[in-house]
Amino acid sequence: MPSVALAQEAKITEAPSTPVTEWMKVENAYLDTLPSGNKELFFILRNKYNVIRTIDVVHRDIENAVTACGQKNEALKTPMKKRLKDWEESIFPILAEADRLLERELNEQDAFHVSDYEHLMKLNDQAFKFSDAKIKKTPVTTAQACKGLLDSMDRTEDKLVGLLQEILLPQQVVRNRMDRARKLREKAKESAAKEKTEKAAE
Repeated sequence: MPSVALAQEAKITEAPSTPVTEWMKVENAYLDTLPSGNKELFFILRNKYNVIRTIDVVHRDIENAVTACGQKNEALKTPMKKRLKDWEESIFPILAEADRLLERELNEQDAFHVSDYEHLMKLNDQAFKFSDAKIKKTPVTTAQACKGLLDSMDRTEDKLVGLLQEILLPQQVVRNRMDRARKLREKAKESAAKEKTEKAAE
């Protein structure tokens, strides 16, 4: 009887499975089978994939906001559409190149099976869509907010171009940059610990 009761209680308190928990469970189990160097490459390519998807989402959100603003503010409709077109002409060619590079790097590597990666990215997409669906995105369409969006497109364009240029770097360059960043963090940590010890000794 006690064992049955405990089993029932565990079943009640067990967290419900979601696309997010499913993706994390499957990916973590898969990564446990890979050597550390292979995991690092997987994370680099997954990060590139996520940046490309994020930029697609940013574009969708900006496009929806521009449409909503144009419907509510006739005077801003034409300049906002023109700015969106300019934004797309700056971002889309680099985005397409980043997509091609990711596919090439994925097919040239031998750290893991491409089919496994693609399966995990599908789970990643489902997890993202599940989380994104919980967020209600309603564009604010006051004249002030729409003018603010128009101005912010300069900043988002620069930031996204920078992100895309980062992921166009070959994976070995990314690895080297990660190694340098890790060493700098370790050096800063050592310096902080040394300073703390010296102060304690005073």
